[in-house]
Amino acid sequence: MKDRLIQDLKADRYTLGHLAEEANISRSYLSTILNGKLLPSIHVATSLAMAANRLTNKTTYTPDQFLRIAKELPHA
Repeated sequence: MKDRLIQDLKADRYTLGHLAEEANISRSYLSTILNGKLLPSIHVATSLAMAANRLTNKTTYTPDQFLRIAKELPHA
């Protein structure tokens, strides 16, 4: 999901920094979430999904996707 998000943002000339700003969170907090090191609150996950959809002009991103990132990543 992270790679698809980056590609979708890049297609519209946005970065993860833009996504963090649009969702009103810090870049480091977004990085921590996307690297599966921290589970976001439902509020943050919803903000991220809404921001991702606004920036990419899509309707495919959901809060649940951001809540599942930690579960999808292999852990050492």
